[in-house]
Amino acid sequence: MASSPARVVGDQAPMALPADLPAHLTASLVAALDEGDLIATSSLAAALAAVPDARRRRGRRHELPGVLAIAACACLTGARSYVAISEWAAAQGHAVLDCLDEQPCRRQLPCEATLRRCLQTTDPAALDAAVAGWAVGQLTAQQARAAGANVDRVLTDPGRRVLAIDGKTLRGSAPRATPEQRTTAAQGGGRTHLVAGYDHASGVTLGQVACAAEAGKGGEVAAAQELVAALDDRGLLTDAVLTADAGFTARELAADLRERGAHWILRIKGNQKTLHNRLKALPWSQVPEAARIRSVGHGRVETRTIRVIDLTGSTDGHGEFFPHARQALKIVRRRRTRRGRWSVQTVYAITSLDARSADPALLACSVRGHWSIETGLHWVRDVVFGEDHSQVRTGHGPTNLACLRILAINALRLTGHTNITAGLREHARTPLLPLLTLGLA
Repeated sequence: MASSPARVVGDQAPMALPADLPAHLTASLVAALDEGDLIATSSLAAALAAVPDARRRRGRRHELPGVLAIAACACLTGARSYVAISEWAAAQGHAVLDCLDEQPCRRQLPCEATLRRCLQTTDPAALDAAVAGWAVGQLTAQQARAAGANVDRVLTDPGRRVLAIDGKTLRGSAPRATPEQRTTAAQGGGRTHLVAGYDHASGVTLGQVACAAEAGKGGEVAAAQELVAALDDRGLLTDAVLTADAGFTARELAADLRERGAHWILRIKGNQKTLHNRLKALPWSQVPEAARIRSVGHGRVETRTIRVIDLTGSTDGHGEFFPHARQALKIVRRRRTRRGRWSVQTVYAITSLDARSADPALLACSVRGHWSIETGLHWVRDVVFGEDHSQVRTGHGPTNLACLRILAINALRLTGHTNITAGLREHARTPLLPLLTLGLA
């Protein structure tokens, strides 16, 4: 195997990386080379130190990295509010500041007002970049260690990274300070909307972006494009596959992904009525089943069949189906519950992957796997952290607290916890465990 120029790491002998290393692993693995070992080099403390402080220098008693680290540790114990974070800070905050090696004069613990003010004014994009950058570094090093010390083994058959993007509304985040705001909130407006990127295989969230306040939920596509740019900057997009629900089936997003070297699988529903009708009218009855997958679980038996039609060169007389679309998918789900009730659902999708690049069974699994973002992220945030019941509304507080919850979920997943609730209880009853899990101690 041909090798790229050697990379000197510390006092070790030069290490050669394969020349055919996929681009989506190159940046991440090179960044994970530290003193000759594939270890996680991304320090959460260093990442938080890069977050700009919006407060004026005069009168500042508490450094922002210490405040954010305390809030992150508190969320890892299940804290849901500013009050809960401040209570954890009063009990264990000194240990966090000692780990950050702050000066003795700076080791006063932040009160609830300080914690609230810092989380309300901190730039959410900068905080997400710090949190996501740490998670990407940890995930990359973990994947490399899983294959042992043989770097070539890690890189020869990496497979494609499959990411899901989806939006979420923070239902209690609408401000209610004025009569106009209360009226808007009563009508469902003024809420914070977030778009997150989620790794199918690991369950780690790799980034999150807030929709523009004036656009609300209607700005999800623009937020998704901003998220895609951030993922590309982190070296996660090249040759990756992104799955999305029908709300993100937009030509500008699909074109942006292809320009960045990523593929996509997009579901088609009634919001793209013309495209949906054209897909339904394709000669599916003349196409044999490409794959059949049967699964048993959660008290039901489900069979999924997939048929695939190559769109390259095909036409129904109405021109191009969708920019960069190479295949159309028809997935039929037949489900039987334990009581013997049957249900049938038909799903149409398009993908930029051609027949040589994607097996039909893998396409069906990727479409189904998209819903892991609902169960593995949104459901956890709503049920375990009570995010929809949160009354945090001011400034960037809702977005930044959501970012810290994602950090807690990522940290638990990266340390092998499959039950998030049990992981939070373990960290709540073990005082200094959050510092170890986040790599602060």
